[in-house]
Amino acid sequence: MKHFTNLVLSSVCAVALLSGCSGKDGDPGPAGATGATGATGPAGTSGQNLTGAMFGFVNPVDEFGSPVAKNGVTVTLEGVTPAATATTNSDGRYEFTNLRNGTYNIAFSRTGLSTYRRISVAHVGGDQPTFLGTSSLTAPSTTTFGTVVVNSIVGGSVNINIPYSNLAAPSNYFLRTAIYVSATTGVNSTNGTFLMYAYPNSSLNSNSGTISTTISRSTLNNAGFATGTAVYIVAYGVPSLLTGQTDATTGKTIYNGLSATSSNQVAFIVP
Repeated sequence: MKHFTNLVLSSVCAVALLSGCSGKDGDPGPAGATGATGATGPAGTSGQNLTGAMFGFVNPVDEFGSPVAKNGVTVTLEGVTPAATATTNSDGRYEFTNLRNGTYNIAFSRTGLSTYRRISVAHVGGDQPTFLGTSSLTAPSTTTFGTVVVNSIVGGSVNINIPYSNLAAPSNYFLRTAIYVSATTGVNSTNGTFLMYAYPNSSLNSNSGTISTTISRSTLNNAGFATGTAVYIVAYGVPSLLTGQTDATTGKTIYNGLSATSSNQVAFIVP
């Protein structure tokens, strides 16, 4: 009986010791279950919600790639409650302090510049600040267009003339345009598919003229448009520095800095 009592007491002590086991004081657990309020936090069901600093730099440029003032860019953590914004200083630096760990979508914007977004940026929190590197922000293209026309359809190719003008362009600036295509009318850069870039015929072009570009059957077929079907295309001006991000829902890349207005829409049958 005495031997049995000793076994019971030993078992109770062992359980008590195990239940009281812990790491050193202050050891963080796994990332918190919810992350940032309004954002998608790291997965997990236990652990601490750490806070810490997150910072980075913004490099703004004009549509021709020349640097412009770095201060006054608004940096916004999207979907966060309460709202969280920071503003860049003269060095382009911004910082968020006491920010909960989580995964954030970040938007960069300033009047005269296109808005750029970074998707699913991870912030661990704790004593070591999260450094986000440098994000580039461009002014949108100011290229305008005359009437785009289908010049000819020969064999398996379609030739298109795109009159353009950008009087602010520096001498010998290498201009380019982006062509979007859709199987339905009303095509634009949001609902259309990016097809190709079109360039002036000379590598050292003037700030106005006509781009004559050829779209091959294979280019259209590879983009998902079958021979014999009708397609609609438009052209946009493109800045020197083109940035973009992928839409998680559609898988499409959304480009920043395209001209605010596209060319007219033209239609043809895929050869």
